[in-house]
Amino acid sequence: MTAFNENNDDDDTSFDYIFGFGSIINTETHASWLLSSSASSSTNSSCRLDGEIASLSKRLGYQRGWYFRSNTGFTALGVKRVTNDGSSSDMNGVLFRVPKNMLAAFDRREIGYDRIELPLEGVLRQSNTNDNNNTQFHIQKHEKLWIYVPQPQYCLEADPDHPILQSYVDTVLQGCLEWGGGNMAQRFIHTTTSWSSYFLNDTPSSRRPWLYRKQYDVIDQLLSENVGITHFNDRKHPEEFSKTLLSHMRGTWALPPRNNVFTGRDVALRDIHAKLVLQRTENLQSGRLARLEIVGMGGIGKTSVCVEYCYRYFPSYYGLVVWLSAQSAEAITLGYKQLMADTTGVDVKEKTTDDVLAEVKTRLFRSKVPWLLVFDNLEDRALLDKFLPHGGPYGHVLITTRIVGDADHDDHQIMPLGCFRPTESVDLLCRSAGKENIGENRIQCEAAQQLAERLGHLPLALGVAAAYMKRCDVECSEYLARYEQSERSGSQALGHEAVSSSLSLSLDAIQQESTIASEVLFLLAYLAPDHITKPILRALLQAKQRKADLDADNLAAASETGNVIVQIYPYAFAASSVAACASLLLMNNAKTSAQRRSAGIGLVASVSAPALIHLSRWYMLHGGHVSEQPQSSVVLPRKRTGSFSMDVFEQTDRVWKILKSYSLLDVKEGKGSMHRLLSQALRMYQSNAGKADSIEISVRAIQQLWSFKPDQVDSWQPASNILNHVKAVVAHASTLPGLMTLEAAALSREAGMYSAMALNRFEEAQHSLEVALNILNAGTGQRKEVQVSRAACLHELGKVFRYHGSEAKAGDALHQALELRIGLTGTDGRSRRDVAATLHELGILEVKNHNLSAAADFLDQSLRLRKELQRESNNEDVEAECAATLHQLAAVQVAMKPPSLSKAEALLREALTLNMNIGQRAATLKQLARVAIRNGHVDAAENYLAQALELYVELFGENKLHINIAAVRFQQGALAYQCEQLQDAWQHFSECLRARQQIYAYSQGIHLEVSTVLHELGCVALAQKRFVEAKELLHQERQILDDLSETLDQHHRLFHIKLTNLTWLKKCAKSLGDDAEVRAINEARASLKEANNRDATRVEPIVKCLPLQRELLSCRLAARQFALARNKTGDVQARLEAALSEIAEIMQRFPNDSLYEAADKFCQAASAALSKPSKMSAKLLDACDDLRDILREQGLRVNDLIQCKDGCLNGGASKKSK
Repeated sequence: MTAFNENNDDDDTSFDYIFGFGSIINTETHASWLLSSSASSSTNSSCRLDGEIASLSKRLGYQRGWYFRSNTGFTALGVKRVTNDGSSSDMNGVLFRVPKNMLAAFDRREIGYDRIELPLEGVLRQSNTNDNNNTQFHIQKHEKLWIYVPQPQYCLEADPDHPILQSYVDTVLQGCLEWGGGNMAQRFIHTTTSWSSYFLNDTPSSRRPWLYRKQYDVIDQLLSENVGITHFNDRKHPEEFSKTLLSHMRGTWALPPRNNVFTGRDVALRDIHAKLVLQRTENLQSGRLARLEIVGMGGIGKTSVCVEYCYRYFPSYYGLVVWLSAQSAEAITLGYKQLMADTTGVDVKEKTTDDVLAEVKTRLFRSKVPWLLVFDNLEDRALLDKFLPHGGPYGHVLITTRIVGDADHDDHQIMPLGCFRPTESVDLLCRSAGKENIGENRIQCEAAQQLAERLGHLPLALGVAAAYMKRCDVECSEYLARYEQSERSGSQALGHEAVSSSLSLSLDAIQQESTIASEVLFLLAYLAPDHITKPILRALLQAKQRKADLDADNLAAASETGNVIVQIYPYAFAASSVAACASLLLMNNAKTSAQRRSAGIGLVASVSAPALIHLSRWYMLHGGHVSEQPQSSVVLPRKRTGSFSMDVFEQTDRVWKILKSYSLLDVKEGKGSMHRLLSQALRMYQSNAGKADSIEISVRAIQQLWSFKPDQVDSWQPASNILNHVKAVVAHASTLPGLMTLEAAALSREAGMYSAMALNRFEEAQHSLEVALNILNAGTGQRKEVQVSRAACLHELGKVFRYHGSEAKAGDALHQALELRIGLTGTDGRSRRDVAATLHELGILEVKNHNLSAAADFLDQSLRLRKELQRESNNEDVEAECAATLHQLAAVQVAMKPPSLSKAEALLREALTLNMNIGQRAATLKQLARVAIRNGHVDAAENYLAQALELYVELFGENKLHINIAAVRFQQGALAYQCEQLQDAWQHFSECLRARQQIYAYSQGIHLEVSTVLHELGCVALAQKRFVEAKELLHQERQILDDLSETLDQHHRLFHIKLTNLTWLKKCAKSLGDDAEVRAINEARASLKEANNRDATRVEPIVKCLPLQRELLSCRLAARQFALARNKTGDVQARLEAALSEIAEIMQRFPNDSLYEAADKFCQAASAALSKPSKMSAKLLDACDDLRDILREQGLRVNDLIQCKDGCLNGGASKKSK
């Protein structure tokens, strides 16, 4: 929860005040209840209420004392009304400011107290303080002051069964020392009555206070100095306080020290308490014990969570907390004996183990005080039958273990504990490593986030890393660099020995129980850590069996080859002997050196032949591996097992159960997760040969499960469940060049295609495709299959670069793909289809680059090839590809200057007659809508867009944030805005913004597509007279544009977009009557223009065309007259239509004019106004304003202040002198 900032008096939240006089003074107590009272969340360090040191006037008649008897068996502080006889004094404490909506949470916290209103003047406040915690409140007359007063039935002083607890005294005095030092603590003691001799030192290891008690020396000194008030000398240790009945015992026993840097887990802590309380309520009549098992892998933080739970709920809920180490029967027995000795004074040496257990269980059963018994680190579930109390209506049992119970175990009694959330991980690192190593430095905070991700948010690993940083005085960024270096070098990562040791027991046990389970566990280490299912385990087992069968067959074949060699070996030896003798004779009779050299070569060959045959036989018999162990000369092939035999299903269930029982597989709703550090440790245990075998098996298993087909939408959802496993196994395969090259590259390429097509995750897609290329480049050279795969990867990478907006990179990749594919082209249709596909992509890219001539050329080539293939094969897929190219050729016609809308419409309608998939049909309808809008056919455009959206929703899902759905939403919003359907426009643009912010999240939403939607939303809000909201949206747009200025090269384009943004911000400021803002925006516009003039050398020369300027002025004048005229027919309509016709003619003559885009946009708005005159007037006036700004930038002075006869405004212009 965020801390309440009391300095912000302008906050809309309504506040009251509470006078804190007891444990609430200690701000460390706030976190345990403040978080549960709010939906917001934050770190514990901010979970506190701001306060002000104050006193309650004695005139109000309240006195503080030890007279609140808690249900949990101790006496706490309370206040009560007393007669003012002159002996009372002002009561010191802290005044807390609390939101009114949190008072109900306070009431729940203060069970047994009534909230009583006090007059504000009854609080005496300090005028000055040097304490940093202290806040000076500005209390308003309408605000109220409250105090909590014990209800009459609880207003009782301490007795033997309800003593004052040292832990409670410590809490209050620590709070006094925190706020006002020793003076405030002294005054607390003196203004508190009813101190008692029933004073129990209940703190852990009470005889060794330095172990667990904060500031124990200062507190004990204060209590000792005031012994006449505090009864300090009567304070007793547990065994002294209770000699007979454990039911009289209060406090904690053997509870580990509280973790000073405990972080997060607030939801888990609340869930633990809720589950236990619910069980206690349900079991109250039966007397059954409420118990809960906290289950999780080693290092997950089970013990830490339970320790924190004990401290948070003692003594407010529990009167007794007992902590037992449960790793063995001996440890539990020792704990029970020591508990009995410490709390009852009984000599346990003379009692048997069974007697001690029976005695402790009986006393717990009879206890009327809520108690908590913790069994920590249970290793053997059978021990519970012996050591767990069999009942106790006031008792709770908490168990931490790595072992999940049987399938028939009650789910209410099990709570899995997972890893930290990212915010918790970073918070733990920051708090544990020290501010000097992380602090608030941006670089270090980012390093902490990366490190937390690399460590998988495992608390143990995070703690080890933080301790390393603190001990060695290493900043987080440096630690991260060392960690990454250790991973690259293959050595054990820093601190992982702690993680490995926590896992070693489980790994050894699994190996002893099931070799198959152990082998599958190692295979899982090469997959993604999450979404592990039984089908995945089954596929791994089948792939493992197939590899074993294949190895056996290869070994058998090698043995047969060896037997043949054995049979021919004697003949070979005889032949070689004869050849050797002949060679010797030739050497002796040789007369020249050449003859002697030839004879020598023959001798060597004849002697070497039997030796080579012998070595070949040995190599074959050993399966191609050099082994230290001798093997038999003949190995029979192993009997094959059926791929889908019942054995596989049974094995899968058994392996699943074993891995789940050891918490190495955390299973929720049928899906398992394995911690990434466990995976890393398993991989490190394997030899290189073992890694190669595991990777090969894993690749084949995932290949079997991967079902993605780009043109079959039904395959997309199943693929999403396997995608991360594909990425993981491919990443491991890429570390061993030459291993499964084609298979791994194909998986990675298709993963990239899926990420781009179905998920719009373009950076992930790029990474997968680049991994595929790296695998191929490191693989088997220039084989045709490799080259075909490389071309396919480059083709897909070019598409992704285009989606990304990296046109230059897209062109490079696509041209490389085209070159490879042309070189591989044969007579088969597949290779020609590949060439046509790349030509098609190059055409799309050139459209985006506004190279329309080149685009048309590429697309025409592609269409010719595809139509040839269609005539030859009559293939539906090729027909769909023809439709796609027709669609893109239509886009070229629309983009032409001037556009050929009739040709574009004809091409699109031809495409719709062909067979195509859902996505293609939707895209074609969307393009038809653009053509219809340009033609002024608004109703037809609305219909086309509705059909396109329906198809995209069918394809991607109703709630999918997909780039194509966002594009349709934007067009629908623009059309609705033009038609003055403002609410519909707002809805469409809002949906578009949500999608684009998600799609471009990799750049933190800093993208031109996002700023464009923000601008349109701002315009809609302004039209709806929601001026403040419009201003906020336009400021968001401005911020993105400023950020883009640093990275985007299109400075001239950005200049005009920024200028438009400032124009609309100025409109907002005028609507709000903010003259200062108007002046600031005018200055910003002037600065922007000045900067643009300075940067003119970086901008392409502006080609000015006086005819187009003149016609635009004339057309703008006609448009304003049309928009403002009462009667929009007759002359005003004819003048506008004629002006638009003139502009179209001039635009055709001057297609490269700098005003072309502005003229085209203005003409669209004017055409739309002509089609719906009654609805489009406001939009047409906005378009006139935008055109005015652009014309002024061209050096024209545009004047809109000339009144015409029928009440409309004319726009005059004159050439500005320079």
